[in-house]
Amino acid sequence: MQVEGFQTNVSHVGTETVVALCGELDIASSAGLNEELTDLIDSGATDLVIDLQELDFIDSTGLSAILLANKKLEGKLVLRQPAALVRQVFEVTGLTGALTIEG
Repeated sequence: MQVEGFQTNVSHVGTETVVALCGELDIASSAGLNEELTDLIDSGATDLVIDLQELDFIDSTGLSAILLANKKLEGKLVLRQPAALVRQVFEVTGLTGALTIEG
């Protein structure tokens, strides 16, 4: 998926489906991400990794897309390597206890 200022790259590593996010996850891109994550889950993904290393910004709509995927997933969702600013958003919103964050 690619929207101006945001893109995703989906890969499969063993049993994991890895969705790498790049750019800014905001109101312009969150609906597309929500749809993409839902499609992956509906297609059978159970171990979902969202790689946040290249994500520069996330707003409440982006958080919502991730939380909806976490709720729908019948397996494990991991957020991997968030940049400092993105990690801070998860900390300020109190989501670090509700989601698995690595790195």
